[in-house]
Amino acid sequence: DTDHAPEKTGPEAASEEEQTSSSSKPAEVEEDANMDERPGLSSSVGFCTEHTTLNVMPAAGGKLLMGLTEGGFQYLLAGARANVGLQGGRYMFEVVAVETTFSSSSSSHGSRQQGQTIHVGFATAGSHVVLSKFSTDCIFFDSEGNVQHGTNKAKVSQHFGRDQVVGVVLNLDGKSPNANTISLFRDGKRVAQPQKLPESMIGRPLFPAVSFRGVTLKVNFGPVPLSPLPFRCRSLQEASMADCQLGVAAPSPANGRCEVLLPVGLP
Repeated sequence: DTDHAPEKTGPEAASEEEQTSSSSKPAEVEEDANMDERPGLSSSVGFCTEHTTLNVMPAAGGKLLMGLTEGGFQYLLAGARANVGLQGGRYMFEVVAVETTFSSSSSSHGSRQQGQTIHVGFATAGSHVVLSKFSTDCIFFDSEGNVQHGTNKAKVSQHFGRDQVVGVVLNLDGKSPNANTISLFRDGKRVAQPQKLPESMIGRPLFPAVSFRGVTLKVNFGPVPLSPLPFRCRSLQEASMADCQLGVAAPSPANGRCEVLLPVGLP
């Protein structure tokens, strides 16, 4: 007869499973940021209306982004691009879906709710303000766990949703082994390994950007993180001025008066 060790059950087995899972978890690939004594960013990071879609309604001093949900707008993505871009260093920003904005539309099958969508990433200054597959001047993570650049799409992370703090890290530090990558964190824990930036975006200033539908987003550029990462990483608001490029504001009209266009759709 051959002796067999008794099978472990209950809390003992659960504890062993957690230890096995923990031991198989890859070590964090980023290190703590060093002290940076260079002059910091003097302006506030935020969103300018000229760099948002028409269906975006900023609130709370631009820290909350809401989208229109009536008259067909519930079907459209809302997009916004920040007013400060990065051209060096390693920095992060965070977003949280603080509420879902359900909108129902009538159909022969009754009412149906529109799905919630969140895209977070970076884009060049000349890109479209909506992060989507139709632009090759942006790279982003979506709430389903995909990373996308143009029509190139791959499942690389876990999904994220309401009330979860999503942190996006852009590493442009040429001395880092993870240079020219973008990473995703959920509630302070890594959910995606560093993803390489497309060649077409390397060497160009990259601006934080978000797109969303069916949610209200809280955007945090720092200096205090909502959910600290496993390593010390400065927020965009803490960035060195040498690593930044300020966005170009829309020129003021020569006569000081703006023209307002009101599109009207008729059946």
